[in-house]
Amino acid sequence: MRLVGDKEQEEVWQSKIRTLGPFCLLLWDDPFNTKLTTKKTLYRGTNLTPEQIAKYEEMAKDKEAYGSFQAYTSCTRNSEVAEFFSGNVLFVMEVLIAFIADLSPLSPYSDEEEVLVTPGVCFHVKSVEFDSTKDKHFIHLQLRQRFS
Repeated sequence: MRLVGDKEQEEVWQSKIRTLGPFCLLLWDDPFNTKLTTKKTLYRGTNLTPEQIAKYEEMAKDKEAYGSFQAYTSCTRNSEVAEFFSGNVLFVMEVLIAFIADLSPLSPYSDEEEVLVTPGVCFHVKSVEFDSTKDKHFIHLQLRQRFS
């Protein structure tokens, strides 16, 4: 809902409110995705500022630190796809146990092997490495439905 606050686009986002709640409920409950995913590796490319990368480096030093996904996060099972779409960072995510929605059967681009990490999935930063040959940071995460 990045359009919230944009007066020119106000009617666009307001017209979606009626269906947003039911859509989010279906994504959240996902009656087709009742099994937890384990032992998978996911990838996500992005651009981060040096300050954002430094926060992940700090988290990697603290074995007790964890974060969580606050929104549905699009990832791929294919590292080549993620690198193609990546900027200066490639997240490498080891799924220990979490609810992950596989979108590839529903997508016209099934070769992208897209999956969604659901909100609330927690992560621990294992390491942050810089690859000078690729000019890219690799941030290694472990994902769990929750840490306790």
